[in-house]
Amino acid sequence: MPTPTSRIYHHNIDLATGQLLNARLHPVTTSERDALTSVYNSGDEGTIVYDTTIDTFFGWNGNAWLQIGITQSDLLEIGEAYDRSVMSVDVTSSNIDRTITLNYRDETFTADVYKYAHIHNQPGASAMWTITHNLGKYPSVSVVDTANNEVIGEVEYITDTELTIKFSAPFSGKAFLN
Repeated sequence: MPTPTSRIYHHNIDLATGQLLNARLHPVTTSERDALTSVYNSGDEGTIVYDTTIDTFFGWNGNAWLQIGITQSDLLEIGEAYDRSVMSVDVTSSNIDRTITLNYRDETFTADVYKYAHIHNQPGASAMWTITHNLGKYPSVSVVDTANNEVIGEVEYITDTELTIKFSAPFSGKAFLN
């Protein structure tokens, strides 16, 4: 086997079109390519080799080898990323829950359910309602009485899961949080 410094690269260049014709790239191992690093310089810029150890092409930029192809490992990672790409998103909801489902190209899916609303029933008349919810946020609040007439109250957020509403007179009804 010839040494790295004795390899001959055959090519024809069509100067009229600037095309490289009939190029023959010699295969080298990673060790042989690394050995070429010590003998190549800027005058060898543009040299291309095929590294048989990792099955990819490298080009000499005058100072170092730059990978110009992808390895089998790269292909596997690209394939996995492609298979796990999201093909569709489904959103379903009930009165208080939303489910978001991501459907992947490889026919697997991921689903997550979260609370987006809370309905508080106030059966007894009161001028101050204390509401504990599981929304984990400071929700907007709408209140209606038993006849479904909107009632305005003063909302005070205690935590992201508890609030109070103060009214000018006691009544019963519902509070809608979202």
